[in-house]
Amino acid sequence: MSEERHVIFRLGNENYSMNIEYVKAIEQQYSIIRVPDAPEHVKGLINLRGEVIPVYSLRSRFHMEELERGEDTQLLIAGTGVIQLAFEVDAVVGIETVEEEQKRETPIVIRGDATNYIGGILNVNGQIVVEISIENIMSESEWNDIEKLINENQ
Repeated sequence: MSEERHVIFRLGNENYSMNIEYVKAIEQQYSIIRVPDAPEHVKGLINLRGEVIPVYSLRSRFHMEELERGEDTQLLIAGTGVIQLAFEVDAVVGIETVEEEQKRETPIVIRGDATNYIGGILNVNGQIVVEISIENIMSESEWNDIEKLINENQ
């Protein structure tokens, strides 16, 4: 039987997850350096132990109101390949093991380019959790813009 571990986090009143195999760290202490003309949804950069990492706002991506950073606000440092991003989340809820039968495909009625970021729908402790597909959170051109931003600021 197949199982995965997921970092469960909250944005507003909703729970989301990322497969832990893509999450490198969870950070609470950070300082964002604003970058003029940064790609859409990028709040700025952080310097994490000598590495320059863009901070990506999932709230902005999901058309949610940006909030002041609260005491529970954290960054999920995650990525695929050579690019790492810091995803700002309202709070990390925990890490859960998800069995195969707890995961469903994205319902066909909500599949599309705008929702391509949904990796699946999870049932965790009786609650629906939307799995975020890091590879699909941005378009190819947005990934290219992020890579350019990183290269310009190293």
